[in-house]
Amino acid sequence: AFGCLLIDRDVGRRRLGERIADRRERGVGVGGFGPGLGVRWWRLAGAVCLGLTIGTKWSGLYFAVVFGLMAVCWDASARRSAGIRHWFAAAVLRDGLVATVVMAPIAVVVYLVSWTGWFLSDNAYDRLWAADHPSAHFGWIPDSLRSLWFYHSQMLEFHVNLTTTHPYMANPWSWIVMGRPTAFHYQGPKLGEKGCPVAQCSEAITALGNPVIWWGATLAIAVLLFQWALRRDWRAGAVLAGLVAGYLPWFLFQERTIFNFYSIAFTPWVVLTLTYVLGMVLGPVGQSEKRRKRGALVTGAVLVLAVLAFWFFLPIYSAQVIPQPSWSNRMWLPSWI
Repeated sequence: AFGCLLIDRDVGRRRLGERIADRRERGVGVGGFGPGLGVRWWRLAGAVCLGLTIGTKWSGLYFAVVFGLMAVCWDASARRSAGIRHWFAAAVLRDGLVATVVMAPIAVVVYLVSWTGWFLSDNAYDRLWAADHPSAHFGWIPDSLRSLWFYHSQMLEFHVNLTTTHPYMANPWSWIVMGRPTAFHYQGPKLGEKGCPVAQCSEAITALGNPVIWWGATLAIAVLLFQWALRRDWRAGAVLAGLVAGYLPWFLFQERTIFNFYSIAFTPWVVLTLTYVLGMVLGPVGQSEKRRKRGALVTGAVLVLAVLAFWFFLPIYSAQVIPQPSWSNRMWLPSWI
């Protein structure tokens, strides 16, 4: 969805420029709102992807909302840059409202299609709830949809009120710095077990991110905020939008049983955060050769460190049997154990 909307941004800006230029060549006024942009196929493709996102995990709703607002902001910026008088109203009413009316139903339909297996079943969970619970007020709604609505209400109630203590539950404040990664598997083979060559070994799978990437991105967030808020760099804003959609909503559920691995949903934007700053370090084409070489050395060093860090932590990503002291050397923080 993010990729589709990025392409839609470029296509929309180009189309806007072409239509304004065509109107001026013909001596036709641009108007207060500017020209319409017609069918935006990449935006529709983004709606399909967002429907699939929500069908995969409900927190995709946050991405749908944030990405929708992001697209409207891009439209407003494009119309303002083009010199359109009522650029904000045009972006909201002509672009944003139309996009909502078109994209929201597409996403809903795609989401419902993702439940096809449930609809076609006669014994799926809660599939026949409506038949067993007729309604005097909502009887006009098909039983399958009423059953699905009830099923959803049950799921929502369970997850919102889930407060059971778990040893690896982690507050969202710690996610970005990997304060409490989830241990999915741990065994301690003895000498001769599973090829253990010493008295005590460890076999583990720990959902730990690459420290070079995650800790580097944590520092880089401040740079993106500066670039977006003060330098008006839309690329920084786009990356921050992914972090906002995937990360910030979880702060509303700090009392719920939640885990560090939920951060998988916004991991791509963590990577993009660090990538953005490395791009700044490398510098744009056209700068002095000396400046580019320095930037390349720093950027290359960070990439090499990231690869080495992955190699170092690979045993605890893939349940390799290693001596227990080697496992302990990879537990850099007490909270990782």
